[in-house]
Formats: sequence, C-alpha cells, structure tokens
Amino acid sequence: MSELALCMTADAVDVGFGGTTLLRYLFRPDLARTDSPRSYAHPVRTLAGDEITAVGPEDHPWHLGISMAVADVEGDNFWGGPTYVDGSGYRYREDHGEIRHRRWADVSVSADSCELTEELSWLAADGRVVLAEARVLRVDGVDPRVGKWVLHWSYRLRNVSDRCVHLGSPATAGRSGAGYGGLFWRGAATFRDGAVSTEDADGEHAVNGTSARSLTFTGKTAVVTFASADADPATWFVRSAEYPGACPALAFHHRLPLDPGGVLTGRYRFEITSRAEPGAAAAGEDRGGES
Repeated sequence: MSELALCMTADAVDVGFGGTTLLRYLFRPDLARTDSPRSYAHPVRTLAGDEITAVGPEDHPWHLGISMAVADVEGDNFWGGPTYVDGSGYRYREDHGEIRHRRWADVSVSADSCELTEELSWLAADGRVVLAEARVLRVDGVDPRVGKWVLHWSYRLRNVSDRCVHLGSPATAGRSGAGYGGLFWRGAATFRDGAVSTEDADGEHAVNGTSARSLTFTGKTAVVTFASADADPATWFVRSAEYPGACPALAFHHRLPLDPGGVLTGRYRFEITSRAEPGAAAAGEDRGGES
C-alpha cells in the first residue's frame, strides 16, 4: 500500500505518493528581484500525475504556482512585475519586496499526512522587515479510489514594524475588478477557459469580487476546489479567460490596515481531484520531477 513520502534538500521539499511527486515546495528559489522573490509550490500534481500549477508563464512571468503574494504592502510590491499607479497604469518601479525563508520550525510525516511549519520574513524594498509570518502546509486526504488529495495552507502574519501597515491591491488603487493579493494559485494551461463557480455564482465575471466559502475551478484534467477554512467567507479574485488563476483576496474592495503588533491569519484548503482515471499516466513514464 502506498504511503506519503517526504524528501528535503537545501532549497526544496518534495511530497510524494505512489511514485508521483504531488507537491514540490521551493523555499529558497532563484528569482529576479522584479519577481518579488518568495517561497512557492510548483509543480503541484493530481494523483494521476497531471500538473495543476504554472510558474513563470509568458503572460505573467512573476506568477509562481501557489504562493503568498500581495501587490501593495504599505507601498511595497510583494506580487512581482509592474505596480499599478492610478492614472498611469502599470509601471515598473524599484519597490519589490521579498518574502524570505528563515527556518523550518517543524517537519513531520506519517503514512497519511505530511506537515511543514515554516517561519518567514517579509522584507520591504529597502530591506526593513515589515511582517513576520508563520506558515503551515499539510498534505493529507489522499484517496486513490476517487483520485483526490488535499493541500491545507495556513498563515499567521504579524506586523513587526513600528507603524500601521496597509495591504492593498490594484483595485484599491483604482483598477476596477483587479482585487488580487493573498494566497494566489496560478493554474496550469489546462485550466484556461475552465468553468468557475461558487455556492451562489457561476462564471468568471459573476464570481470575481463576490464572497463565498469555496470556489471550484474545472480544467481539462482536474478539478480544484479552493476553500476557506475560516468562519467568514472569502472574497474571491478569479481569472479564467485571460489566464487561469484565483485567490481569496485580502483587499479586494478596501485597503486592509494592520497595526503594529497586529496579526492577520488565514486558513485554506485545495481539494485536488483528477478528471482522468487514477494512475492513467503512461506506464513507466517518470511523473515525479520538475517539468
């Protein structure tokens, strides 16, 4: 019977099951400053071996699988790429922050669960640490009978600066509908033009900017259900036609203030279900490495 397995190197962690790498988490990535360097998960795969994430796509090279990314943290860009300036559009500026891995506080693995607890620092463009983060990733719920597994991702952000820090988005800077920022999933190309729905809305335009406990995104090879595990529903940012991606937005409609010493938490889960038969990868084909 297959069990979860964990392999850690100097810059990445792999979580595998039955010969397939379900998750690679890069905690010391080699990225350009303009990408707002940060830890990220890619590739993330179904049990059948199909990727559900993309990194560095041509349309948005700073999109990084699954990662924490915020476009505006008191004027610093922790999203990557150009910054939206009201009245001027997107402009590259020397404002890119970095979310830097500090240490692993705990790592555990059993036959049916893997959990990683990471401590990170959010550094502004001038090198100041503005936020301290405790992050927990857990893989469990593997069910080969239905081709499903679950990734849990939670964070605790604390303002360690001496002033109030506001989190914002291009929407709060004047670009209507562009409320992205938070735990962002950039979907693989197989999700482009995929169906998007919540409990109360169907379609990209109906879902974007609305609140719901969960969002389901259907691609050619997989279905991803992205859900909030907190009591309050999330406000969702979503794209399907331009590119596949979604996040529970931290500041879709209004900037979010965080006082000195203040704490912001979030708990989410990705339920990843293959639309192909489990194990349908070609016999002998290596689906375990970076692609």
